[in-house]
Amino acid sequence: MERRDILKASAVFLGYGLVGGASLAVLNGCKADTSDDWSPSFFTQSEIDLLAEVSERIIPKTDTPGAKDALVHRYLDEAVTYNFEDDEKSMIKEGIKVFDRLSNSKYKKKFVDLSSKEMDAVIQQTADEAKAAKANGDESPQIFNELRGMVVSGFFGSEIGATQALVYLPVPGPYEGCISLADVGGTYAL
Repeated sequence: MERRDILKASAVFLGYGLVGGASLAVLNGCKADTSDDWSPSFFTQSEIDLLAEVSERIIPKTDTPGAKDALVHRYLDEAVTYNFEDDEKSMIKEGIKVFDRLSNSKYKKKFVDLSSKEMDAVIQQTADEAKAAKANGDESPQIFNELRGMVVSGFFGSEIGATQALVYLPVPGPYEGCISLADVGGTYAL
């Protein structure tokens, strides 16, 4: 997915994330711990490293910060730790293994050891599989869709995402319901 597409659809994705399990994290002020001595609460360090790379592939750094800059992987650890039931946590842990399974089968390496191009290919394959499952009427949760929603929520809910990737006005002006997007200059943070 192009960064431009992500920014255009951020309101939709953020809305999607608010509907899902990450909503409690956003609404309760769950944010990434920025301390230097941080360690994961739920995920192992290798799982956090994997989530950091997957997150960065979903929202890469360009002329604006990426998911790693916003510490989305730390947000994911906090969100899962405090907002999911044990069975959901198990499903998430099992689900993220798909990235290493695909990496090992295609490249004989772990996901975090792949080149950027190889990571993109694995991400694209998981996205395609999730899309195909949905098209075939499979209503079981697909880790890519769930993870993408949480990554987008974590990124755009972070200070970096809200202030550097979106147009941020701490106190917006008067309500003007019908104006051109070009007049406001971009998609705004909530």
